[in-house]
Amino acid sequence: MANFRTSAIVSDIAGSVGGNVFSRGKGGPIIRNRRKPVNPRSALQNTRRARAAYLATYWSKTLTDQQRTDWRAYAAGTAWTNKLGDSIEITGNAAFVRLNTLAFMYSSTVLAAAPLAMGHAGGVTLAFTAENDTSKIQLAEPGGAFDKDIDGHFLMISMGLPSEAGRLGIPKGMRYVSHTAGDSGAPPAFPLELTSAYTMAAGQLITIKAMFQDESNRVSGPFFASATAAPSI
Repeated sequence: MANFRTSAIVSDIAGSVGGNVFSRGKGGPIIRNRRKPVNPRSALQNTRRARAAYLATYWSKTLTDQQRTDWRAYAAGTAWTNKLGDSIEITGNAAFVRLNTLAFMYSSTVLAAAPLAMGHAGGVTLAFTAENDTSKIQLAEPGGAFDKDIDGHFLMISMGLPSEAGRLGIPKGMRYVSHTAGDSGAPPAFPLELTSAYTMAAGQLITIKAMFQDESNRVSGPFFASATAAPSI
């Protein structure tokens, strides 16, 4: 692994090019050799592959021409960004897969109809505590766009690999933890107790990620929050 200097032509870079992987660390941009990932064929990996194959077939075989046209219109009328925050264009198929990948976390029903409103779901703010003795995360009621009393609001929570306090950046190894949905009749109770996806040690930095889907089936970008794991009292 080595550091490198950007230029007036290339101000930032992330991802892989050829046999090199570009990212950013504490000391600035870094470059390392690309490693071929191991294919463990885990249950989760197989499930994700099966879902991707199912959605690909659903797009081509089940959706009507009008539904595909609506998804293309939604993709074209919505601002999308890549890892560097640059504006990009995606296909209607890609938008269909993105929104349904999250919907699969709480329902087996495919969102065949594209959102009527353009754009993404609003943002959410997160606050939580983590106790290493009990391996529990207590999630406070989120702020922002998520409303526990609105039917169709959905929040998915993931957790990164615990890291040493003071470490910068988004942790690796994001794993699904739980999800909750708004309900006008019986809203979820907060704080919401979640079981940690990893073993936590007191003093470690714990980071969670939330994805929000609104009543129009639009999906937000990822939102993160961090807290230091503490022994239970």
